[in-house]
Amino acid sequence: MIELHEISYMFTKCGFVAAFVVNLFLIFLTAFHVQRIFSTYKYMVIVFASMGIIFSGWEIVARPFAHNYNKGFLYFSLSDAFDHSQDFLQFAIVAYGSFYLVILAFIVVQFIYRYVTIFKPTLIKKFTGKGVFVWMIYPLLAGAAFGGPLYCFGLVDSYSDEYLKNEILEKYGLAIKDLPRFAIVTYDSEGNLRWRNCCYLLTSITVMGSQYMIILFCGLRMHFTMKKELKTFSVPNRRLQKQFFTALVIQTLAPTALFVVPAAPILLGPLLDIQMSIRTGMIYVLLNLYPPIDSIAFMWIVKEYRIIIGELCGYLKSSKPSAQASRFSFSYIT
Repeated sequence: MIELHEISYMFTKCGFVAAFVVNLFLIFLTAFHVQRIFSTYKYMVIVFASMGIIFSGWEIVARPFAHNYNKGFLYFSLSDAFDHSQDFLQFAIVAYGSFYLVILAFIVVQFIYRYVTIFKPTLIKKFTGKGVFVWMIYPLLAGAAFGGPLYCFGLVDSYSDEYLKNEILEKYGLAIKDLPRFAIVTYDSEGNLRWRNCCYLLTSITVMGSQYMIILFCGLRMHFTMKKELKTFSVPNRRLQKQFFTALVIQTLAPTALFVVPAAPILLGPLLDIQMSIRTGMIYVLLNLYPPIDSIAFMWIVKEYRIIIGELCGYLKSSKPSAQASRFSFSYIT
């Protein structure tokens, strides 16, 4: 009988193929055919799509999995590709966890850019030139702030290994000491808080929460006042700004629904010290769906992509391309 974690790995590989094809197609359209997305935001779309490919591919390398057991939480790698390199696989699963925050922080950057475009257009130049390095570095810093504390507060000790080893052996048939791993066990044998492990939960919740606070501020402000501010924009540009805003909302809601909501009780479970034994690594299957879903949604919401894709389909279907379809072979002009 195939184990659940093996099934999840099959989905991971399928997810990578989907993410690679869909995001590469999005990059191709954005770089060579889209005309109404200019300079900085075009770079952002390409970088974000590239992140989706790297994120999905890195999951195959790291093979992260997780297990919740009462007051404990084990985050480990099931990869057997690097048998003699636990240090590398520890880094790999930390990098994978950090990458989620990199993606979330990059969505924050896009929200701020949209906010500045609508409310402070004179500041758009801050995102060009040397400003590019700022909005490129910020997501990396957020990811480091999320993953770094795992090295500080999540390293295993004799108590965490002893507490979780029988559970891991029973559920996975694996010796815990053979796994590249991090462990969070919030209470000791006497019921006292293990503050080192609790600090990780607090820092991760704080870093993630701060990103959502920025998104909420920019999103709500744009939602309630965008109609007034967009009166100075041309009708096509006004429509385009609304499409970008809708796409950003979807980009935020998708990982929230696929990962944050399912992960919240998982992360808080050890603090509650309730009886549980759950293979929580299955949530990574859901998160793996995000890159292709996000790009498909973006291309559907932003009308220019739909038009270009329609022209491409017409060009491929016609042995003698029509005048409309033939425009695709050169460039799309609005």
